[in-house]
Amino acid sequence: MVDSPRTHTYLVEQKLFLPLKRMMKFVALALMLSAANAACPHKCSGHGTCTVNDVCECYQNWQTGDEAGGDCSQQTCPFDIAWADVPLAEDTAHGYAECSAKGVCNRKTGLCKCFDGYTGTACQRTTCPNDCSGHGTCEYIYDMFPSGYEGSPSNTDQNFNNDFEHNLLGTLWDAKKSRMCKCDPKWTDVDCSRRMCPKGDDPLDRKAEGNCEDDESVTNWDFNDDQVQKVCFFVPNDDTNTIALMYTDLYGNKYTTKALAIDAEANVVENALKSLPDHALEDVIVSVASCTGGSLAVKKGWEVTFTGSQVSGKQPLLDVLDDPCSDGCQPKRDGIPAAGYYIVSETREADSQAFECGRRGKCDYDSGVCECFSGFTDEDCSVQSALA
Repeated sequence: MVDSPRTHTYLVEQKLFLPLKRMMKFVALALMLSAANAACPHKCSGHGTCTVNDVCECYQNWQTGDEAGGDCSQQTCPFDIAWADVPLAEDTAHGYAECSAKGVCNRKTGLCKCFDGYTGTACQRTTCPNDCSGHGTCEYIYDMFPSGYEGSPSNTDQNFNNDFEHNLLGTLWDAKKSRMCKCDPKWTDVDCSRRMCPKGDDPLDRKAEGNCEDDESVTNWDFNDDQVQKVCFFVPNDDTNTIALMYTDLYGNKYTTKALAIDAEANVVENALKSLPDHALEDVIVSVASCTGGSLAVKKGWEVTFTGSQVSGKQPLLDVLDDPCSDGCQPKRDGIPAAGYYIVSETREADSQAFECGRRGKCDYDSGVCECFSGFTDEDCSVQSALA
């Protein structure tokens, strides 16, 4: 049977329509899928994934305004411990905050714009006043007093002598956030902007005379006692390790002795201190100290008496370099074993004082030179040149 022209035409149309129909279904399906992907705003800006309910799940460090979702078109700024926030409970505060709550986030760049006095990628640390004027370095509280912050039994006494304010270091939450100027030697002030003048004893200071004015039995008053410090080591019996002593003068200069055995004779320690550069301790007396207490055996300790006009008044406590220092490090030493410790304490205060320009002159803070009052002389105005 031969198909009629009409039948032939129908068959041809059917053959053409079926592929077209299939194609339309495919296009419709593609459009549906495209519409589904486009339901999230701005396709999550290329910084997130479109999830159920047309919600963008943003990639790390992307968000919208203060919201984690949105269209993921803006950046998140760095977080750190907040300088100030609302406490969540007793003794519970300083949570993490964007820009440490001391700056504003630029969401286009993801960078914090810190308020005055704060710096860092998350505004997490303070700046130092006037950048320490070019005469010092900007240091964290922790770096200024690391031993006291850690609070070991030896170093707490050594560095701070049990001062109340220093004992608070163990609880400072901002010990590695707040910073201060550590001035170069012979520079001072909070921004290290002015020179220090020589310090000395007031030649007319009556010192401790008032302590004896009511004691008629005293016939030989001695008001020239010098400061005495005691260094004691608490170590195992068999320990013969070496350490070094560091002296810091009233102007911030630091001087380190050669290595010393912790059971060294007094005259060896005395010679080591007198050998410090610049005659830093030209007049010093070292004797054997009596050290008691502690659960460990006690090695010989030393008493150091500071004498001479250049070390008048209260001196900073000696520092003991008790850490190991091997090849390439000076002075080379063994250090104190982990089981041992040391204590440095002041056993006698000095009757003398260390006044700026001997309290008998004015300091020129630009030059660091004393302008002595009439009748007084020497670089620290501590010598009376004429009777008043």
